[in-house]
Amino acid sequence: MTSLVIVGAGGHGRETLDIVEALNAAGDTTYTFVGFVDDGDVDKDVLARRKATLLGDIDLLGELSVDYVIGIGDPVTRAAIDARMTTHDRHAATLVHPAALVASDNRLDPGVIVAAGAVVTTNVHLGRHTHLNVGAVVSHDCRVSDHVTLSPGVYLNGDVTVDDGAFLGTGAIVTPGVTIGAGAVIGAGAVVTRDVAPGTTVVGVPARATWTPG
Repeated sequence: MTSLVIVGAGGHGRETLDIVEALNAAGDTTYTFVGFVDDGDVDKDVLARRKATLLGDIDLLGELSVDYVIGIGDPVTRAAIDARMTTHDRHAATLVHPAALVASDNRLDPGVIVAAGAVVTTNVHLGRHTHLNVGAVVSHDCRVSDHVTLSPGVYLNGDVTVDDGAFLGTGAIVTPGVTIGAGAVIGAGAVVTRDVAPGTTVVGVPARATWTPG
């Protein structure tokens, strides 16, 4: 069994633990969950109910012979932690919930997390530490770069490109052929029908910019 630490002991981290436990129960991929690391304030009572241990700060990973995943939803924070862990030469695990569907001819880079009910169809590339939350769908020929967050119920239709660190809110829909720029934020429920520039926030149906970088 592979020893595994989850970075981030908040709600997203505990949802990541659910995926680890589901994989162990299914028996296809098995992990020994060592505990959480986190630099912030942690509700230890909640962790105790999960029989989970807070090991210490994130840099403790540099002293442990373990794999890790980042259970944090914010793309900027995830990218910064990825850089720290690369310095420590630690290997990032890739987690796919047994109740997710990852079909044929796909590439999932280290650190990818695919939650229950998510679907990845064919010829899709998911970059480092990209997260597909519950029920997210990535259709054929999409390219999703590093540290992207797809919130629950996001739909990427065919041939969509999402650049580094973009955040797509719950229920957002991106129509075929659209490119989402690096660091862009797509509001919950937005329907994106045209390209979104890097660093831009868009909301609504159809999605329109509410903020653009100066």
